[in-house]
Formats: sequence, C-alpha cells, structure tokens
Amino acid sequence: MKIFTRDWYWYYTTNTILAILIGFPIYMIIITSFTITPELSFNLNSMHNEWTFDNYKNIWELKIRSSRTSFNQSFLNSIIVTCGTVILSVIISTLSGYALAILKFPFSELIFILLILPILIPVISLIIPLYKLLRDLNLHDSYIGLILIHTTCMLPVGVFLMRNAFISIPQSLREIAMLEGSSEYEILTKVMFPLALPGVVTVIIFSMYTAWNDYLFSLIFINSPEMQMLNVTLSRLGIRSGNPIFAGYVITYIPFIIFFVFLQRFYIRGITTSAVKE
Repeated sequence: MKIFTRDWYWYYTTNTILAILIGFPIYMIIITSFTITPELSFNLNSMHNEWTFDNYKNIWELKIRSSRTSFNQSFLNSIIVTCGTVILSVIISTLSGYALAILKFPFSELIFILLILPILIPVISLIIPLYKLLRDLNLHDSYIGLILIHTTCMLPVGVFLMRNAFISIPQSLREIAMLEGSSEYEILTKVMFPLALPGVVTVIIFSMYTAWNDYLFSLIFINSPEMQMLNVTLSRLGIRSGNPIFAGYVITYIPFIIFFVFLQRFYIRGITTSAVKE
C-alpha cells in the first residue's frame, strides 16, 4: 500500500511553497530585529552577524518627531481598545446568539439574516457614515468610539458563531434545568455558556485579531497623537527609525501568537461547531 500518493505529493509541495512565501518575510523581520546593521537582512548570512537585544529596549523609547506619540503609549492604547472590544463582543454575541438559537419569538430568523447581512458589505464603504455618526455622538477621537466600531464590525460573525454554538448543545439540558426551577439567566450562565466555550473562544480570537491589528479605523477616527493605535504609530515611525522598528513589529506579533497557541484547540472546535446543521 502506497502511503504517499500523487495527490499527497502535490498537497505537501503546494503547502511547502506557501509556507516559504509567507514565512520568509517574517524571518527577515525577526532576524533584522536582533541585528545592529541599518539595512534589512535579505540574506541568510545575517544570522552570523552580531546579535543584540538593544532594539527591543530602544523601541519603547522611540517617539515621533514633533508629536507626543510613542511606542509604549500606543501599545497601551491597543491593549485598552482590544480588551474593550473583546469583552463587548463576547457579551453581545453570547446574548444575541442565545436568544436567536434557544428562545422562540416572532421573526427570529429574519432578524438573524439581517444581523449577518453586513458581512457582505465592504467596510471601506461605511467609513464616511461611521465618521459622521461618531462626530455627532461626540465619540470621535476616543477609546469608546473605536471600541464600538470594532464591536459593530465583529457582531455579524460573533452572532453567527454563538448561535450555531448554542444550537449544537442538546436542548434537553435546558429543559431539565427549567424543570429544576432554574431561571433563563441561570441556564445561560451555568449550563449553556460553559458548553459553548469553543464558540466563545472563537469570538474572542476573531475580535482580538480585528482590534489588535487595526490600522484603518485608528488612522481615520483618531486624531490625537497620544491615542493612536500600535500599527499607525509603527507606520509613522517608519524605516528611518532603524532596526528598533522591526523589533516593534515582532512585539506586535507576540501577544496574539501566545493567545492563539494556548486556545487553538477551542478555536478549531468553535469553527467546526459553526458548520453544524439545524
């Protein structure tokens, strides 16, 4: 019996090429972040150059000229906006998903369709209406405004994932809890929510990825230099800042990678659950 067929050969060949194409730029950034030479490390011989951790120390002290924007302040801003987005997205997605999956009320299917339809709308087409809305609500140039924008963009995916996560749970568990006198809130928090944890983790990862890697919304909706997000600050620091800027890029990868590695098994289960049939 042949283990490696022609199909497996093309599968591994294609994925190896893709891995090289994706991984090589990341390799250059990581290697350059540890070197003291002012140019990009385009060749493998850069591994033999003198390595230093000074770039990771200096990046926290970099500031944009004629501005109060700094890497450490932008890092804190990204943490605040990301945490706010994750918390708000999980709460709203869980409550909405539970109501649409479990509670029976008129037009629930129509409401669900209307909630997930924005997935088809390009985000760039909503920039001007969102800008005017935040300006009228006095939420422009604020953490709250940015958190609300990210949460709004995340909700169609979040509601879809959480609804399917709750549908996959046997409804007999809810019926037993109701016979024992549990309220709807107790059923949600003590019975259904723990079983829907893979879906919750998936929503957390999606919302964290969206907020942490934000560039467009921060660039447009935030004017104050001291409130800018991480990616905007890195782009404004630019290549003229030298190799510490590459250390900044690596630092932005670390939180999300660590978070994903520890929760990837829940993430895979959550994605699988979202394909469940009613």
